Amino acid sequence: MHVIGGARLELQRGCLNGREDVLLSSKLFVVHIINQSDAGMRSHFKNNSESTKPTTKEQRMSCTRHFSRLAKAAIVTSAIGAMQAHAQSSVTLYGIISTSLQYLSNVGGKNQYGIASGTMQLPRWGLLGREDLGGGTAAVFRLENGFSSTNGTLSQGGRMFGRFAYVGLSNNSWGTVTAGRQLDEMSTQVSFSESATVFGSIGTHIGDNDNMFLTVRLNNSVRYASPAWRGLSLAAQYGFSDSTNFAQNRAYSLGGTYANGPLKMAAAMTQMDGPASADNAQGAVDSSNYGFSSPFIKSIGGAQTSAQRIFGIGGTYDLKVVQLNANYTNVLFDYADHTGLRMQNAELGVSRRVTPRTLVGVAYILSWGAYSTDNQPRWHQVNVGLDYSLSAKTDLFLAGIYQRAAGDARFAQIYNNLPSSSKTQTALEAGIRLRF
Repeated sequence: MHVIGGARLELQRGCLNGREDVLLSSKLFVVHIINQSDAGMRSHFKNNSESTKPTTKEQRMSCTRHFSRLAKAAIVTSAIGAMQAHAQSSVTLYGIISTSLQYLSNVGGKNQYGIASGTMQLPRWGLLGREDLGGGTAAVFRLENGFSSTNGTLSQGGRMFGRFAYVGLSNNSWGTVTAGRQLDEMSTQVSFSESATVFGSIGTHIGDNDNMFLTVRLNNSVRYASPAWRGLSLAAQYGFSDSTNFAQNRAYSLGGTYANGPLKMAAAMTQMDGPASADNAQGAVDSSNYGFSSPFIKSIGGAQTSAQRIFGIGGTYDLKVVQLNANYTNVLFDYADHTGLRMQNAELGVSRRVTPRTLVGVAYILSWGAYSTDNQPRWHQVNVGLDYSLSAKTDLFLAGIYQRAAGDARFAQIYNNLPSSSKTQTALEAGIRLRF
């Protein structure tokens, strides 16, 4: 008797008699190739076979039937082994649907009431795939679609997979390389430190000028992410222009995150040259997302952005009683008319889980800018939020955002909304979010 793939295969006495080589060389015994055990099997068969030949017709027929059963068993056990070897492959369907009642004060001078899509994380569904290639290496992919939960239309300019579309290889020791449409490192590394990500709904820094709210994605990008080493992980990526003019509408980004106990902090930078260029619409940054809800992508004179450079640092610290979040970003806009704008944003927030199901938080944001023409706008913003979990995947939320323009700023503009006719604007929201 011998065990192959967990099955007990018993050899009838007197049926081998020199035929073990034929048996072992048969392609039916694929399992032998996998575990390299031919020699051991051959030795076992030889040691347990009878030297006496089957002499009668009945004995010969019995041996033939026995070999047939043995071959069938080998096929079954080999197939099972092959299926087990590929059992680590997976494709996961996931998503978020978020919808709220919304009140906005002073949208172009008038109040607005309605239902809004994605005020607490934008709706999406996606496929996350992984195939184990062995040796700690896997093939990975991600396809993610964005849509409106109020009317069903596609987001990101109508793209089927406008949020993510990439494929790559991952290794436990060497890291992950992916290629396709991906987030930059400001969004990937630093966004966790923003109150809008946790409880503040659409209360990101004005116009998401630092891209911490995941507005801009990089097409044609190749990204490397390192494994975590003592809490530190690093990443870098380059978005190709896909043009004979190598620098026209290209982008590159670097970042790193460190996590140790209650502390988590990150830093990143992103440079976009010729973003959303009309001369190269197939480049790294497209017009479907660049400058969405932003008052900064054109100069005071109306010229387009020729380059945008972002640097940011942020972190959270869990004091057990409360959690603190803070970040600072510095953004430079160069315009085609040779003017420029430097925007800076600073945020400090605190949140507390008052019950296992209830989270409350408040944050203050100061954004200030300096144009090369000596115009200096400022904005003050306060975010408050309450989140109540109905289950591990479903929650109800309330959020309020108040923004006030100061200095040379002429209007307020909360993200995803039109500017106010005065220097203040308020958003109030009550909604539901479901994850799957």
